[in-house]
Amino acid sequence: MKNLTFLLFFVAGNMFAQSNIKFEKTMVKQIDMLGKAKAGTDYLNAANAFERIANAETKEWLPLYYQAYALVLSLNDEKDNVKKDAVLDKALEIANKADKLSPDNSEIVTLQSWITSMKIGIDPANRGQKLGMESGMLTAHAIELNPENPRPYFLQGTGLLFTPEQYGGGKAKALPILEMAIEKFNAFKPANAMMPNWGKEFAQKMLDECKK
Repeated sequence: MKNLTFLLFFVAGNMFAQSNIKFEKTMVKQIDMLGKAKAGTDYLNAANAFERIANAETKEWLPLYYQAYALVLSLNDEKDNVKKDAVLDKALEIANKADKLSPDNSEIVTLQSWITSMKIGIDPANRGQKLGMESGMLTAHAIELNPENPRPYFLQGTGLLFTPEQYGGGKAKALPILEMAIEKFNAFKPANAMMPNWGKEFAQKMLDECKK
């Protein structure tokens, strides 16, 4: 009986390990494809791929995270504000689902902050005050959750860069934050190949803009 119990545990453990390996390989492959995306349709295809993974792996937060992230990137060349707003709403909804699976996760909170800040650009006059405060609180919380995560510093510095000086922003305020972001990026090492590792190029562009 003991031998049978041991065998059952061994088989179950082996199946679980194989399932994890398959999930990791699939995720790494899709993350690599996302990194090679160029056009909006490429990012949408990546988002759809991550959605399929999320539907199959309902307890994993990473597929949802990357689905939302890919949707945001798909808007790089989108000019229609109505379409942009709808995609951002969908991305935020997906990020919120990831948050429920992995609460108090600095990476997810950073993504929520980024999406929220992008929604400001749709209607700055009417959304700036409310969503700006909301995005700022999310960024601060992301830093609190993981002070070594470089991405919230990048968002914080970028937000200051595009905030007028009379409202507490400007290049002088953004510069030290973006310099800190680059320092954090240089020191940052993701736990594994599936973990978020984006943002350094964006942060460097913003830092260069500060120095002009």
